[in-house]
Amino acid sequence: MNFKIFNFLKKSKPPTGLQEQASQVLEEIKDLRKHLRKQNFLLESFKNEIIKAIIDDRRPGIDPYCDVADAFFYYEAALQSNDHVSPEQLEALEIIWDKIDNLMSLVGLQIMRRAGGDFDAKIYEAIENRADGAAELIVLQVLQPGYIFKNMVLKPAKVVVGKKNHHSEG
Repeated sequence: MNFKIFNFLKKSKPPTGLQEQASQVLEEIKDLRKHLRKQNFLLESFKNEIIKAIIDDRRPGIDPYCDVADAFFYYEAALQSNDHVSPEQLEALEIIWDKIDNLMSLVGLQIMRRAGGDFDAKIYEAIENRADGAAELIVLQVLQPGYIFKNMVLKPAKVVVGKKNHHSEG
């Protein structure tokens, strides 16, 4: 690439006509753009490899947090499937979730466990779509929690989606 830039900047025998000069400059600019795109792609790939290596290196330290949050998520789902959950029990669950969320944020983790937000395919995996063809989707139910680590999706949440005005049936 340096050779191409050098050739671009190097004084060469000037073309005879203005049209030839413009054509030569445009061709050299096209070559530079092609090489810059290629270099940008390589840099982006390198950045992604570095970030993946950092996450893989830290993964053993964050897996226990995810395991605890997963276990509590399924425990809460089992309790809420019971018709006899008191408001006090629901309040206690929210207090515990606040503690878990705070603890996870200390290590850069965020759990995606709540329904009701807008569906984003970057952080959610739709297992069921109850509104085929709808332009705007909302998360109706979280089947399996997902995790974000340092602003990167570690594991997408598995969800049921529907129309924004559609209400969950259960």
